[in-house]
Amino acid sequence: MKRRVIVRAIAGRELRWRELLFWVLLLAAFQSLEAGEVRRQTIGVLEAVAFFVVAIPSAGKLDGLGLEFISWSPIGFRAAAVSLATGLLAGGMVVMVALRSHQSLGAERGWNQVILAIILGPIIEEVVFRGYLLTAALLLERRLSKTWRNWPSVIGVALIFMFAHIARPGSTYSQLCCITGTGAAYGFIRIHQKSTVGAALAHGCYNLALYLSVWIGLSR
Repeated sequence: MKRRVIVRAIAGRELRWRELLFWVLLLAAFQSLEAGEVRRQTIGVLEAVAFFVVAIPSAGKLDGLGLEFISWSPIGFRAAAVSLATGLLAGGMVVMVALRSHQSLGAERGWNQVILAIILGPIIEEVVFRGYLLTAALLLERRLSKTWRNWPSVIGVALIFMFAHIARPGSTYSQLCCITGTGAAYGFIRIHQKSTVGAALAHGCYNLALYLSVWIGLSR
């Protein structure tokens, strides 16, 4: 009996270290890649690789240090494919809107910005918005309403997601509407798949679609 207790305690410590590494590596990689020095950006790439080495096998195992609220859970191949396709489709639709309205997509130059926009940025934003905030909104909705339906929480968090982007230089009404719409899509993915992983995949593919349109000269 005593031996089992010791084993469980050791396992618990390992989980805490896993969660600590998740946070430290994610934030460190983001900060390094945002730096102007090439040396720090290179270190950021290594930190990003280390983050994925920790994050991928940690799906479904993060239940402490606050990460138990983000729903970082594994998803199947079909769910991943749906998330990827949704992100690319949403990105393509936004590119068409930008072309018709003669607006810039605001894709920042530099390989480090590409990594941030397509990989690390979506993970951080989805952990915050479709992880913590959506979880809190769903709990609040269930307490206030006997007939909760999830969509008010999804729309509410999507609006907060939009307001968080207002401070961005050059933001237009059409861009903010697109951000709200995609935020809602990520929210429904998160609820349907019960995981922020799918939302992060969709978000990353959405940003990838925008960058692809710039790289091929379709947008600016």
